[in-house]
Order: sequence, then C-alpha cells, then structure tokens
Amino acid sequence: MHLTGDTVPASARPSLDGAGEVRVPTEVVAESLRRRFGVRATSLQVLGAESAAVFRAEVEGGRAFAVKVFWADAPAHSAVRWRHEVVDRLAHAGLPVARPLRDVEGELTVTTNHGSRAMLVQVSDWLTGTPVERAGATEGLLREIGRVAARLHRRLELESAPSDLPEHSWEITRSRETIDRAVARTVVLREQGRLRLSDEDVSRLERAALAVGALLEAELKPRLDRLPRALVHHDLHDANVLVGTESAPTSVTGIIDFGDMLPSLRISEPVIAGAYAARHRPDPVAALEAVLNGWAETVSVTPDEAAVVLPLAAARLVTNAAVWTSRLGTARGEYAASRRRGSLETAEALLHAARHTINSGRILGAARP
Repeated sequence: MHLTGDTVPASARPSLDGAGEVRVPTEVVAESLRRRFGVRATSLQVLGAESAAVFRAEVEGGRAFAVKVFWADAPAHSAVRWRHEVVDRLAHAGLPVARPLRDVEGELTVTTNHGSRAMLVQVSDWLTGTPVERAGATEGLLREIGRVAARLHRRLELESAPSDLPEHSWEITRSRETIDRAVARTVVLREQGRLRLSDEDVSRLERAALAVGALLEAELKPRLDRLPRALVHHDLHDANVLVGTESAPTSVTGIIDFGDMLPSLRISEPVIAGAYAARHRPDPVAALEAVLNGWAETVSVTPDEAAVVLPLAAARLVTNAAVWTSRLGTARGEYAASRRRGSLETAEALLHAARHTINSGRILGAARP
C-alpha cells in the first residue's frame, strides 16, 4: 500500500468547536479500514483539516473514500456522531452528499484505539466534482446553488439538533465578537513581529470590522427576534460546493463538510453560499442576489430576512478575512492566505452596497409567497 505521509501534519489544528488536534499514523487508519470497514486501501493520502485527521483512501479498481478521524474524548464527540447520521439520511433522501459507509457491524461511526486514546473513525464515498472556487460561478450556477441549498434546507427541517451541541464562534449571529477577537489578535501578532502586514493592511481590516459592527447593530439587532431559525449546513463556501467538470458547469454535484451544521438563522444558508461565490464574480451584489433568487424559488424570504442579507454577507466575509489573517503566521499560513483571498475586497463592495440600499430604502431580494 502506498502511504502519503506518516501522520497528519501540523496543519490539522484545533477547530473552533474544540475537537482538538488529531495526529494518527496512516498505518493505524489503514488497519481500522481493513478490520472494521472491510476496505483494503492500496493508497492512503493525508489531507488534514481543522477538527479531524482527514484521508483519501483508494482501493483496487479506483474507488475512493474519505476517512475522518476524531478523538473520542473531545467535547464535540456526540455532535460528530449526530452530524454523520444526518448526512446518512440526507444521502438516502437523494441529496448530493457523500454517502457514509457502515462498518461490518452496521455502525456509521466506529470507536477504536490509538495507544491509550480512543478515536472515532468515519468513512464516506469520495465525491467527484470541482469546487466552485476553481470552477468559477456563472449566473445559472449561482441560481442552482441557491436551489440546492433550499432542497437541503427542506430536508434538514425533518432533523433535530441535540441539546448539548457546542457553540461555534463562526455562527453568523456571533460575527461581531469573532471579528473583534480576530482583529485584536492580528494587531498583537503584528506588534510581536509574527505577522508581516503593512499599516494599511491592518487599518483596512479594522475599518471593515467597524463598518460591519455598526451595520449589524443597526440592521440585524432590531430584527433578530423576528428572523426564522433552522438547522443549517452553515458553511456552504466555495470549497464545500462541488460542481460538474464540464467547461461551463451549471449543476451542483456535491455538498461536503457538515462539521459546522447547527441551528442558526435560516437566511444564513443562502447568504453564506452567496457571499463566498460572490468572490468570483465582478458584481458581488448580483452574484449574491442570484443565489438568493434560486433559494426563493422554494423558500419564502421574509422582508426582515431580505433586509439583513447584505449585512450578514459582509459580516461573514469580514469574519473570514479577520480569522484567516490572524492565522497567516501559523503552520497553516499558506492555507490561510488561500481561504481569505478576495474576502475583504468583496466585503467592502457589499458594505458599500448595503449603505446604498439603506439610504435608498431598497432591500436585496423580494419576499416570496
């Protein structure tokens, strides 16, 4: 068997939900696959992630699987099991998600040991497709992303989140505090010489943070109690949405990474998808509206939801820019640079549009019956 790397690299850093860093030798993973899932991997590639050790396993004949390993004693271990069970039901309902593989005893999540520590192992089919961040986003594809997000929402309405689900600092209503914390960290790290940023880089980020904070205070806070809530994927960014491999893709072939799924604002689903997709379009507002229009074909958008689309989209992208900027000096610096690319520029355009819509009395998106 060909093993790419011996352990999960330092890039597998603790996630914001506290799952903790996971380092597991590939030989241990290969043995768990063989013994518990009946999968004899001919190659095992380490991919790394924030909250788990992630691998791509291939078997003879070319079939591939995604393998995730978590610590069983992590605070979010019950959420890890629950999310995988939800994805299994989504797959059986025909949603474009990675179908989980059951072990020889019919279990979706397997508990095994690595030394003195127990770990959880989950295996799913490997989804093919190209991430939106590499494929680009036509208007037709943007609308389709909104439609698929709405289909996902309708199915997730049948699910219930566990009462002990850990809080997540990326949850969209917590954007302001997460941004402020990340900006403060960025300033300190730069003063310590651990981040190479110019005065203008920092000032620009601080200005965006202040603008988003003021906008959320003015537009989101007075409407918060009236906004519908739902169980949402909450991370439909441009690397988690896969599309067809044709030259001008118009179909969504996969939705991956349900690790941030939690109850939140219903409108956050198309907002997050649209905000990230907007980074790849010359007119970010039109891109966001295209996703929202696809969503609204199935899910009614209330006037209050429409009024917070631009503020929330800008908040998500400033959160992205602030958090990943604060991580540029870590072992994940290269990945951080790729994840924040285009976020601040797009957020600035959305903030400008938000100020214009407020002054003109226009709101983005129309309520649908």
